[in-house]
Formats: sequence, structure tokens, C-alpha cells
Amino acid sequence: MKCTVCGDEIRGKPYSYNYKGNTYYFCSPMCMVEFKKRPEKYVKLYTSNKP
Repeated sequence: MKCTVCGDEIRGKPYSYNYKGNTYYFCSPMCMVEFKKRPEKYVKLYTSNKP
């Protein structure tokens, strides 16, 4: 599983955040905070990178 913000592989238990009915996962609390600041930016990146 990869971090929604930085794209790094998540090792161990991921941090997660529910936004508009979807759960997003992060490798660190800093990435989760960054997502919360500008979620639409990362939602667009996340959906464009999904297979």
C-alpha cells in the first residue's frame, strides 16, 4: 500500500483518514496533516493514479 500524499510504501500500521466516504492511507502523521490541508489536490492525484 502506498501513501496518498508522498507515494512512499507504507510500512507498519498506516495512518488513515475518511474523506467524502473514502478512506485514504498515509505513511506518517505529517502526510495526513498535509492531506487535510488540501484534500482535493490529493484526491485528484489519487484517482488519476488508480489502475
